[in-house]
Amino acid sequence: MRPYLAFLFLPFVQIDTAAAHHAFAADYEPGNEGEVEGVITEVIYKNPHARYYLEVTNDDGSKELWDLQTMNLMMLGRVGWTKDTLQVGDHIKVEGILGRHDTKRMSISVVTVDDGRVISPQRGIRESSAELSARGSADVAASGKFDSIASNITPGRYELDDTHAYLSFSYSHLGLSNPQIHFADFEASLELNGNDMSLSHVSIIIDAASVDSAVPALDDDLKGADFFDVANYPKITFKSTAYEETSESSGRLTGDLSVRGVTKPITLEVTINSASMNPLNRREMIGFSATGSFNRSDYGLTGYAPLIGDELSLAVQIEFEKVP
Repeated sequence: MRPYLAFLFLPFVQIDTAAAHHAFAADYEPGNEGEVEGVITEVIYKNPHARYYLEVTNDDGSKELWDLQTMNLMMLGRVGWTKDTLQVGDHIKVEGILGRHDTKRMSISVVTVDDGRVISPQRGIRESSAELSARGSADVAASGKFDSIASNITPGRYELDDTHAYLSFSYSHLGLSNPQIHFADFEASLELNGNDMSLSHVSIIIDAASVDSAVPALDDDLKGADFFDVANYPKITFKSTAYEETSESSGRLTGDLSVRGVTKPITLEVTINSASMNPLNRREMIGFSATGSFNRSDYGLTGYAPLIGDELSLAVQIEFEKVP
């Protein structure tokens, strides 16, 4: 897919990405975030964006009218946000990305209502901060259920962001060093359910011939019969079978790894780095880091034993974005 990068084991209106990116970038300033508080004076709930006009009272008593916008209505509907979620007269506090040139505009990230509701275009309507605190970490640990940060974004199919995805494996060379080997060509997809991560699945297909050690002679050996034997086994695959949460941002991913026609289970320790809306292209994204290990001899990767260690250590950095 992209030979210059290394990686991985592991409706109402249609708007093209470039146009959407341009429109957002022209109106808002990514990275410049702020907060406003006031009373809703008007609601316009129709595509392409829901809009809320907010009357803000300044410290000196003067008033300003702010134009607050969300994503399209289809995406709001997926998280339970409807035309009745916020109404004229509601007093709200809003966090979001500010408009360019000091305009009184904001792209909404989070809304807090006086009645305690915490509302996000990505996450929907959540418990109040008080309710979340009262629930307590002890109850969460006892139940084994966590409010995964993956619930910040919409469940569904996510595709690989192939400009931000990497996998390397390493091994011990005579105890002197741990060389890093990469794969440059792969496909990956994610079925995400952040509300119940046990229902999420990831699938990866790697072109074994894309192995890249930065040493041409070693690459030839790795492609040969004593290692990946790419002539007979051109693909390496991973299919997840289970995910067990250990915290709101971590878990253990178990799956079947197939190399050289041999399939065995492996477990990866996973960290969810972030799950949010990309402010540049307005697509929902999620990023993971993962580590794991396996014995290469289990898969018939026997070359150069015992000069190089049997254990291969995996390190993964990967981002996915929501399929439009």
